[in-house]
Amino acid sequence: MIGTSRTPHRLGRLALTAILLLLAGLAPVGQARAQDAELSAQFDEITEEVSGIRELPIESDVVEAFLSREDLQADLLKTIDEDYPPSDRQADERLLIALGMLPEGTDLGELYVDLYSEQIAGYYDPETDELFVISGEDELSALDEVTYAHEVVHALQDQAFDLETIREPFMDSDDTILAITALIEGDATAAQLDYLLGDPQLLADFSTEIGDLPASPILDAAPAVIRGSLLFPYEAGQAFVTALREDDDWASVDAAFDDLPMSTEQILHPEKYTTERDDPTAVELVDLSDTLGAGWEALDENNFGEYQVRLMLEGELSGGGAEDAAAGWDGDRYAFYANEDEDVFVWQSVWDSEDEAAEFAAGLQEYDESRYDAEYEGDDTLTLDIDGASVRLVLDGDTVSYVLATDAGLADDSLAELAAQVEVITTAERETGATPALA
Repeated sequence: MIGTSRTPHRLGRLALTAILLLLAGLAPVGQARAQDAELSAQFDEITEEVSGIRELPIESDVVEAFLSREDLQADLLKTIDEDYPPSDRQADERLLIALGMLPEGTDLGELYVDLYSEQIAGYYDPETDELFVISGEDELSALDEVTYAHEVVHALQDQAFDLETIREPFMDSDDTILAITALIEGDATAAQLDYLLGDPQLLADFSTEIGDLPASPILDAAPAVIRGSLLFPYEAGQAFVTALREDDDWASVDAAFDDLPMSTEQILHPEKYTTERDDPTAVELVDLSDTLGAGWEALDENNFGEYQVRLMLEGELSGGGAEDAAAGWDGDRYAFYANEDEDVFVWQSVWDSEDEAAEFAAGLQEYDESRYDAEYEGDDTLTLDIDGASVRLVLDGDTVSYVLATDAGLADDSLAELAAQVEVITTAERETGATPALA
């Protein structure tokens, strides 16, 4: 079971949809149950204790309430078409299926409603300063108490750092948003654990209740790209925050909110944030709209980052191969175009070294050859053509270019444009407004 904080932005972003669907637009429809004085006093006591543990002040009151799981599901059903319209879901399904990351016939809207109805234990809404515990009872179980402690951290974070504002400049980068979300959730999870371990009786009761929880068949059966991105902010985020606290405990975590991690690479490898800062290289893609012509639409442009690259490759690579191939990531950008019957996906990535780029290219080649049950051909430009899919893969120094299209002509034309006009600039240059040089 998970708790979360809500952040407003448009949905439809590949793997992040899983973690951000609820965050983007869920709001109670009037079924939340107000609390009596005794329970409110208990909430206040927990808030005070968590504030002391996390070393963040209570700057304003937090309004708390229970919400039943049935009402949560009703809220999800009510808001999903507003926050994640069918057109966005269909575009994401089309791309994920093309990349081999989603089974044919998956209904993302239905999956997300079912997944969150099963998994969400509570959430905090920074727009209204309200905190909701998902429970059918009007009293706190041990699980409810620990969930509330987690969500209180989000309220304190919001009061101190403004959770909505800090993410706004980075909405064009799924990888950066996932990294920031990992900081937010990792912080709350670490403080929640400190709260739990500080009360032996609560720990014993919580352990019993967790053991009695029903299985999670929807989460367990969810595609890896959805399941992994849902769990990453909590698991990898907690490890990242633990690494930060080795320096100056919570003060180091506070400092991270003022100097945000920029990539999942930094979350996975904290030394690339704390010791030798390695911010991602920004990759800018040429617009293929003129090349493709009338009837084509740009459905998506974003990036993957190290973690989502790893998730994709894990679908076919075993024995740590995906993790090794994704390590050394330095930046990437993709664009997805479609007309009624055809698709074009272009993707460029840069790596820490030529050897790292070669290892990724080899992993990507193995991934495609496994999922298509076919072999690439060629030397400088690797080609793979089967019925309904044409792939082009080019390794050039520390850069890997990749095109997936529905036929060979589209793939070749798109690769030619990509090779001629892709721009690579550093994050620092983007922030200072410097003019990028053509690669």
